[in-house]
Amino acid sequence: MSRYLEEAASLLRKASTEHERNYADGSYVNSANEGRERIARGFAALAAIDKGLLPAEITQDVIRAIVEHPTA
Repeated sequence: MSRYLEEAASLLRKASTEHERNYADGSYVNSANEGRERIARGFAALAAIDKGLLPAEITQDVIRAIVEHPTA
């Protein structure tokens, strides 16, 4: 596993633990978790690039552009 993917997994584990704690407490909103999840997606994208792959979000953007502008 690349260091980027390891970091993404670590952040997601932290977010999951915090989410479970918040759910048990009844406080469902936690902006720190949203930030961790956003950062984890970034690390996952870097992991894909590190492996020579196009990240899913970028692939979706490319497909969307082709569908919206097929002659461009």
